[in-house]
Amino acid sequence: MKLLALYLLALLDGLLCGGRVSMGRCALIHKNAYYARALLRGLLGAQVMSTIALAALLVLSGFSTHRAELLADLESAAGRMLWVFVPYAVAVVLSLALRILPSTDLRSATSVFALGPFTAIRPFVMVAGVVYGIWESEWMGTRVLGLFILGLMLSLEYFLNRMAAERQRREIGEVV
Repeated sequence: MKLLALYLLALLDGLLCGGRVSMGRCALIHKNAYYARALLRGLLGAQVMSTIALAALLVLSGFSTHRAELLADLESAAGRMLWVFVPYAVAVVLSLALRILPSTDLRSATSVFALGPFTAIRPFVMVAGVVYGIWESEWMGTRVLGLFILGLMLSLEYFLNRMAAERQRREIGEVV
């Protein structure tokens, strides 16, 4: 169940990464469809990373002679990671929820005082969560898998940003 919670948080992270990399790249007045596609790209990117992580987990457990102990260690590490990731995710989602209110001042304030700093500390939260999760792990496979998945998730925003930049270059090239 804890691994499922981490998977859902990874999807949420991908969704938000997709939105972040698209901000400020579009001159359209009505951007709903543009942002919906960006969110979907982020979600799909996170799904790709999660599928790679699942494949690594299956390979690791397939080669393990102590599969039950390894899976228990993974669940334990995931539980520790959730202590870091869930409060961060709740804070981000609550900040986004405040943007629903019709006040322009409140929306601007959430961008400056909440979403900006939350975006800036995202990599540090991810590193802290994974390190805290794997610190007490008994199995080296848990540690290696945790660090591998950390690398995948940290690279997600980079790849989404590269894709968005390339798309923007193509669109600008078509206009000129």
